Amino acid sequence: MDNHGKLVALRKIRSDEKKDFHTMVTQSYASKFWYGDEGDKRTEEEFFTHWNDGIFDENKPLEGQCFWILADETRIGAINYNKIDTDDKKCEIDILIADQENHGKGYGPDAIKALYTFLFTEFKLNKIWVEVRAFNIGSVKAFEKAGFKKEGLLRSETFFNHEFIDCVRLGLLREDRV
Repeated sequence: MDNHGKLVALRKIRSDEKKDFHTMVTQSYASKFWYGDEGDKRTEEEFFTHWNDGIFDENKPLEGQCFWILADETRIGAINYNKIDTDDKKCEIDILIADQENHGKGYGPDAIKALYTFLFTEFKLNKIWVEVRAFNIGSVKAFEKAGFKKEGLLRSETFFNHEFIDCVRLGLLREDRV
């Protein structure tokens, strides 16, 4: 899938680009929002045990897929959807805009819209959802700008930076698309 928003294009990350993906996710400004102040201490091999192999295999779209977010042909981030729940017709997504200089420019909401348009069309989903660490206000705002609604606060949901922290659950129903 190559999909375009108004500001960005999404392009499937090929399996031969996994190393570039690993570098972006673990060494960019935004990695602190995923892995905390100490970063990801796992080896590259250990890192990819967290990602199912199907997410980088175009032939397994129900297993999830990972995409580059491109602005003017430059990789500025990554967005993915996880395994499709075909029974309940829903899935979870994640996004990372790598460098701080690209935050606040509308790239995140545009990429989210491009991905959810694809997911609702291709898989006839009813719902797309995300869990964001509550302190990550910019990410919460990006999802809200893309039409997601806050569904709840998950108290002490995740152990992050040596403490339990809250997460915000946001969701978008097919009927709520903007």
